[in-house]
Amino acid sequence: MPAWRHHFAPFELKRVALITATLIIGVAGALAYAHTELPLPWFLGSMIACLIALALRVPIKSSRPLTRLMRIVLGLAIGSSFTPEMIDRAGEMAISLMFVPPYVVFLGILGYPYFRLFPGFDRVTAFLAAVPGGFQTMVAIGEDCKCDLRRLSIVHSTRILVIVVLVPLWIQFSGSIDLSRSIPGTESLSALTLQDVLILVACGIVGDWAGRRAGISGAAIIGPMLANGTLHIFGLVETRLPLELVNAAQLVIGVHIGCQFLGLTLRDIATTVSVAFGYALVLLIGAALFTALVVWVTGINEYAVALAYAPGGQPEMNLIALVLNFDPAYVALHHLLRVMVIVVGAQFIISRFLTTNEREDEKA
Repeated sequence: MPAWRHHFAPFELKRVALITATLIIGVAGALAYAHTELPLPWFLGSMIACLIALALRVPIKSSRPLTRLMRIVLGLAIGSSFTPEMIDRAGEMAISLMFVPPYVVFLGILGYPYFRLFPGFDRVTAFLAAVPGGFQTMVAIGEDCKCDLRRLSIVHSTRILVIVVLVPLWIQFSGSIDLSRSIPGTESLSALTLQDVLILVACGIVGDWAGRRAGISGAAIIGPMLANGTLHIFGLVETRLPLELVNAAQLVIGVHIGCQFLGLTLRDIATTVSVAFGYALVLLIGAALFTALVVWVTGINEYAVALAYAPGGQPEMNLIALVLNFDPAYVALHHLLRVMVIVVGAQFIISRFLTTNEREDEKA
């Protein structure tokens, strides 16, 4: 064995053991959560179990490569929900998508002055905290702008946590909705043929590669989704992902969210987390207004619209739509557009206005 491998072997074994133990905690949380009448046990149960472990100071750790793999699985699963009938719905969906840009602007107008009320939020940090883009994307933009990355990370982690918990609970208790129905897909892994497996693997690899080459935010989901979705929308294949893989994606993504709160201090909770929690509630009010407007204009199912306009993370909201079977293709397209508008708009506004103002303030 090479010397460098011998040196790092104990570290790698410890890391793998910690990740494995964390996944076991997530499974235990999912199984316990499944005994309740609440929705999404594999997702919310694993996430809450990790948060409890953090509160008890139990070491936990998520795996970025595994999380990325499960996001590819999620993208493939959403792509499988695309159907030829979507072509007939193009006009209806286009009208709904037209509301996304003004919706993003509306949330930014709500959020920027909100965060500026609190100490520690300079112009750039307040702006990036206000726009509900993808967690990794907003942190990456913030890093380039040299804003308060810790504060920004806590804000977006809290936003995602609050919304992915409250939105499914609202769906559960707002009407006579049966959330115990099966996720659309094959019954088990054994139901997949070799051809099915080859198609899914090819869509996953090619879609992820193409998404990264194109610089798409959330390429691990969007690339495979578009690759598999294209085949489905033209009726070329009808391959569905098995329930076991979708549950595995829920587990890993739920654990990943819980692990985002590693290193949180009481001071963080008393300041940044409480501020972010308040803003998450403000976002939900804004999302509710646009949901009502879009439903009134288009007549699309209110739960699908609510998930499409819920300002949570792109992977998490897509996952909830998939698992609850509320028009996942429709929801995914809206979150894709939301993230695209935010990424392009945020970089333009920061470069043209906010950083210029910061420099002028420093000169003054």
